[in-house]
Amino acid sequence: MGRRVDPAERFRIQADAEKRARESRWSAPGRARVVHPVHGTVVVPHSSNLTAIQNAAEVWRCDWAEITDAQVWAAEPGDVPVKMPYTI
Repeated sequence: MGRRVDPAERFRIQADAEKRARESRWSAPGRARVVHPVHGTVVVPHSSNLTAIQNAAEVWRCDWAEITDAQVWAAEPGDVPVKMPYTI
């Protein structure tokens, strides 16, 4: 017999986990340039190509799963990444 979790508590736990994952993605030490034919080019924090695409999709305000034709390149030494968007 397991403990029943209150739906409000379950929502809070899930929201906290998503917030921690997002903050971790945006605090990555690497930098990458993500190039997309429709959305353009953006420099974002990079720990993997997937996280770079997720961060770029957040900047472009689209679903990262829809970005199938983006290219991830190493950023130039002087490139500064965009700041984490305030709202998703």
